Amino acid sequence: MEMKPISTIHLNLGLEPNGRVQKFFTDTCARYMNKYIPKDTGMLRQNVSKTANSITYESPYAHAQYVGYTGGPVRNYTTPRNRSLLG
Repeated sequence: MEMKPISTIHLNLGLEPNGRVQKFFTDTCARYMNKYIPKDTGMLRQNVSKTANSITYESPYAHAQYVGYTGGPVRNYTTPRNRSLLG
């Protein structure tokens, strides 16, 4: 029995870099993370870009929300699911 090259096996299974398995994983992560993203107007949740292997929140204040500093007090908008995360 002759075995196919590893690259062909990876391609057939969708395991190549940026392949369908990686895209599925990234989309699943984004879906699960969405409920933990602070929401006031919803702009932070809506202004997101995804590639096969990254999720980037594009709003100007996204980093400040993440690190907890905006030059002034950070406002923590919550949803019922992430309210318990704020302590």
